[in-house]
Amino acid sequence: MVTLPPEFVATKYPGYFWNVSDKKLYSCKVTGELRPLAFCKPNRWNHGFAGYRVSVNGQHRYLMLDRLLKLTPQSQVFPVAQIHQPA
Repeated sequence: MVTLPPEFVATKYPGYFWNVSDKKLYSCKVTGELRPLAFCKPNRWNHGFAGYRVSVNGQHRYLMLDRLLKLTPQSQVFPVAQIHQPA
């Protein structure tokens, strides 16, 4: 099982984690590395909301900053999938 530090909170989209201490959104890569995402300033394409642009099943979505700031730290444990190698 993989245990993330308590300051990382899972968002509503799988693979994206909000860090409540440094106020940044991170993406979990296939290698297990957490990488910070670029912050998107308010503009006409995201309807004037500040936040992060993420991809969910190939579709672009926005995680708004005001909703991310409401997330609180909690204990989270994630199971690791076992990959079976062909013989």
